[in-house]
Amino acid sequence: MEVGAYMISGFHHLTAITKDAEKNKIFYTDILGLRLVKQTVNQDNLTDPHLFYGDYKGTPGTILTFFELPRVGQRQEEDSYIHEVLLKIPQGSLPFWRNRLTAGAVRLIGNDEASCTFLDPDDMKISLVEMPEMIAPDQATRHSDVPAEYQIIGIQGIHYTVSDLEKTEAFFRDVLGMKVTNHIAHPTPFPDEESRLIQSTSLKPTRLGKGAIDHIAYSVPERKVLDLILDKAKDSQITVEKIIDRGYFQSLYLREPSGLRIEIATEHPGFTLDEPLEKLGESFALPDFLETKRKAIEDTILNRKK
Repeated sequence: MEVGAYMISGFHHLTAITKDAEKNKIFYTDILGLRLVKQTVNQDNLTDPHLFYGDYKGTPGTILTFFELPRVGQRQEEDSYIHEVLLKIPQGSLPFWRNRLTAGAVRLIGNDEASCTFLDPDDMKISLVEMPEMIAPDQATRHSDVPAEYQIIGIQGIHYTVSDLEKTEAFFRDVLGMKVTNHIAHPTPFPDEESRLIQSTSLKPTRLGKGAIDHIAYSVPERKVLDLILDKAKDSQITVEKIIDRGYFQSLYLREPSGLRIEIATEHPGFTLDEPLEKLGESFALPDFLETKRKAIEDTILNRKK
């Protein structure tokens, strides 16, 4: 099968770092109106909580996730880093969001006719961009006072700064099968979704910290596509970190040529694996393979909140 025949189907999620999970929850659920769809643990470090937000169903492409690291320092963005997420909102809804963000004392740093840019409580940069679509009725969140006709639809774009623009573009094109035009990579099924690639002007190393985006995950329909991309990555001498079953999805982790972590994740089985749809995010959830460690995980996380 040629790479162009098994396209990345779009964004799956991003994962960033928060210093304060409670402030993070208030911001993303109360102000932005997203649903907390999963409270779990960072599977690579069982002492760190991992929060997932999205639409009502936790649909791939709507998911923003956060590791809580209370002692994390300030980030330093220099050489290669991921630095902005663009979220889709319905056409004509910018005035609603400007008013809502202002009323919530959110730090606005950019405003024009097409978008509104602001910082979350950890200074992660977010832009709301209008698109000619609206969230599907069965995906609209129900806990929020944000009307469905204004609700965030999902991830529209990600901005990267990279040390080797040419090689990173080749990665998106040749390994992930995305179309690259004018330094922007698009998944063919959703050409409006963009991964914008910017050449770094710094030689200093970047350091992750508060509000940093750890990695971006792109979506594929099934496990066999992960294996195809894995083969393509090996052929292109891309660093492969691991391929792993996360329970809620299966993941392939790669390091693109500028050193940034890129995850490829399957769309299924999804977040109803261990909680019914109507109860998503209400309990501390663990996939089956971590259940034997539940008491130790819960004790560690609860104790650090005291």
